[in-house]
Amino acid sequence: MDDPMDRYVGQLVNQTPDQQLVAQRRADINRLLKAAGILSTFESGSFNHGTAIPKHSDVDLMARIPYSWRALAPYSALVKTRDALATESYRFSSLKISSPAVKVQYSYGPSFEVAPAYFDRLTPGGDDVFEIPAPGEWVASAPSAHNRYVSRQNDRLGKRVKPLVRLLKAWKYHADVPVSSTYLELRTAEHAAGESSIHYQIDMSSILRKIVVADFREMNDPIGIVTRIRPCSSEDNRRKALAAAKSAKDYLAIAREAKDRSDTSSYWKAMYSIFGYDFPYPRW
Repeated sequence: MDDPMDRYVGQLVNQTPDQQLVAQRRADINRLLKAAGILSTFESGSFNHGTAIPKHSDVDLMARIPYSWRALAPYSALVKTRDALATESYRFSSLKISSPAVKVQYSYGPSFEVAPAYFDRLTPGGDDVFEIPAPGEWVASAPSAHNRYVSRQNDRLGKRVKPLVRLLKAWKYHADVPVSSTYLELRTAEHAAGESSIHYQIDMSSILRKIVVADFREMNDPIGIVTRIRPCSSEDNRRKALAAAKSAKDYLAIAREAKDRSDTSSYWKAMYSIFGYDFPYPRW
């Protein structure tokens, strides 16, 4: 039987950006940041990791800051990062702080997110741990170790874990859910670690149910490198994200019942509520 979720996942493959353009924009960003005292940058996010979403995901950069910046309040470090880029603001269509990063928008893609990051320590396994801004505090981040954990589950389960992450991110962007993409990736990988196979609709429902049961609060790091993984930037955003997760979970249940009845219209309406008009109509 046709599975529209499989077809939709196929639509969520991000086009590879013009690498020459990415390199040129990154060089401009690096030059401005270095002039302000930042040591170096490196890519840390979904573009190279295989979980980017078309028209939504930016190129993520971590900008290694000196201790003098780490001694500041987290928001002050973000302001300094933004101000360093603003010295040539004509290059960008907008610059704005969106903790833990500064969003660097261009009139056409790709855009960037730049997170000031202080090198904290090296784990016994050789992974770098950084501190990045969060509301009112600096929090630990281990991007290379977490990316490897997600990739390991993806490889074990027939390359179906990263597409499942993309489904959750597609819901996030369509419903404007104020949740961290890192949190969604690690929640998905943690769930996948206990599975022997992945079925997109069933496993997305399971992940959302676990999130709702946990009240959309912080989760333990599944690989134990950092203490907790924060989902949202504020209590108000947590409540909004929780309401959105409950709604999506309910719509998935409606869609599953409609599929059992071969009710194509009800199925598509439920899935549209989660993903929008781009979700394909079933061919049953």
